[in-house]
Amino acid sequence: MITDTIYEHLRDIQSTKVKTLLSKATTIDPSDTLSNVIGKISKNNVYDVFYLNGKSVLSTNVRTLLNAKSITSMKVEPFLYTIPHLTPNDSIQKAANIIAHYRIREVPVVQKNKIIGVITAKRILKILSSKDNKWIKANLIYTQNPVVISSEESLSNARRIMTSKKLDHLPVMNQGKIKQVLTSAHILQYIMPQESQGRRSKGSKTIHKLESKIGNIGSTRIPQCAPSDDLNKIANSMLKTNTSFCLVNLWDNLQGIITFRDILGLLASKIETPIPLYIVGLPEDQKNVNLISKKFASTLKRLQKVYSEIHEARVSIKQQRTGSKKEGKYEVSIMITTPHHAPLIYNSVGFDLSEVLEELSQKLLKTLSKRAKRRSKTSIRKIGSPIF
Repeated sequence: MITDTIYEHLRDIQSTKVKTLLSKATTIDPSDTLSNVIGKISKNNVYDVFYLNGKSVLSTNVRTLLNAKSITSMKVEPFLYTIPHLTPNDSIQKAANIIAHYRIREVPVVQKNKIIGVITAKRILKILSSKDNKWIKANLIYTQNPVVISSEESLSNARRIMTSKKLDHLPVMNQGKIKQVLTSAHILQYIMPQESQGRRSKGSKTIHKLESKIGNIGSTRIPQCAPSDDLNKIANSMLKTNTSFCLVNLWDNLQGIITFRDILGLLASKIETPIPLYIVGLPEDQKNVNLISKKFASTLKRLQKVYSEIHEARVSIKQQRTGSKKEGKYEVSIMITTPHHAPLIYNSVGFDLSEVLEELSQKLLKTLSKRAKRRSKTSIRKIGSPIF
């Protein structure tokens, strides 16, 4: 089972302490204007910024700030939300889970009531690239059928797609080919008003810029790979071009995209169940961790009774959080691997994690029960067939 092999292969990285990989954190104050915060993000070339509020860490990031309307006068406080933080002795696996669950790229590390640094997805990628991963292929990790956009579309439409679908990368089509990749950072720069404009004209200037066509805006330094290319080639390509993505192509046709999150998914947590269960984006809330473990342990046990040839189960959990909202929808995806068919993949979204898990469990039980019945009928027919 490939996931089990990968898990053992990367176990030493999973257990590495984050204190060996610290980078400088970009901090802000809730009273800062959006314009000031966006300026810090641009200057320091970061995705996430942080504020220590007592024992909690508040954060916002590039994609969240795309929702902003009034840049010059509005404070950043409504766009801040609480995220978990690490201690210096926490593991890379814990950092990868937080990054995956909250769709961020940096996790703050706190010691003695002070943010002493961050652990970034990029630093973890560098560590991963130091191992021999030539047997881990792109087709094991890439996200299929990525959303694309035409160069004739407006920047405002690109912003709408990114904020509604929680995306940071949009490959741009021009005359049937991908010419560049538009990122959330590119759009954020167009939200930022020009300093030379007067206060009254800044807002209208921003709106005007966002209504313009995408054209050639975006990154033309595009790391690319084939589905059969290995993880080392992919990681080195992303690091060399200093990008957070890699496009997967087959015969000049776009097949998928690989982002930091896809690669960090290889550091999934393993839950001991009768069937191997791996979770990407394991929640920090111990109550939810226990819920997931019990729910899927029960589900997998029931699945084994109706369909005994399940190799493994893989669950991905992401949470949507916007601004000061404490709660957000859970996006859960589960993939079941069997020897005879393509993997079964089901997705569900909801505010109640228990209800989402129950819905997915019922879908899987229903699907595999039907398959088991079909296989049973086929076997009966074969029993009655003449022997030559």
